[in-house]
Amino acid sequence: MAKIVRRDFMLTGTALAGLAALAGCSGEGQATQNNSEDFDALAALIVVLFPHKDINQSVYEEVAELARAQLSVREGWVRLRQEGRAALNAAAGAPWESLEMGARVKATEVISKTRFFETVYQAALFEFYSHPAVWALVGYPGSSAEQGGYLHRGFDDIDWLAEAEAAP
Repeated sequence: MAKIVRRDFMLTGTALAGLAALAGCSGEGQATQNNSEDFDALAALIVVLFPHKDINQSVYEEVAELARAQLSVREGWVRLRQEGRAALNAAAGAPWESLEMGARVKATEVISKTRFFETVYQAALFEFYSHPAVWALVGYPGSSAEQGGYLHRGFDDIDWLAEAEAAP
């Protein structure tokens, strides 16, 4: 029997999730409404969740696409998404997507304890901080496995803490 490696298992699962999203099915087997309006709303919500002025909008769109693929295979996602959008609109008192950033943030704070918010946040958190453009912003040099690990690369190159400058 072949040994299953966690990395291979995760890659296979991610690929299957992507295929399911491309096929347009949800965890319930229903056709999802992956239209541009839903995609734009998800991308806008990710901007609210992870506001970085130096991140290009295309990065948020890539993250939204990856998060949508991840979410679309979850059981109950279609209903949860509809409830979440309704909650955002109710909290905003208007269509959430039509608001300025400050009002979007306030409406999003109102729903921050809901299952919809937590589900989107967890999916987007992983995808956002896994993006190489975000790595550059936060000072993460990326994987070192390809260069022999962190022993000779990245282990002692911390330069953004005052203590690091004072260390011998």
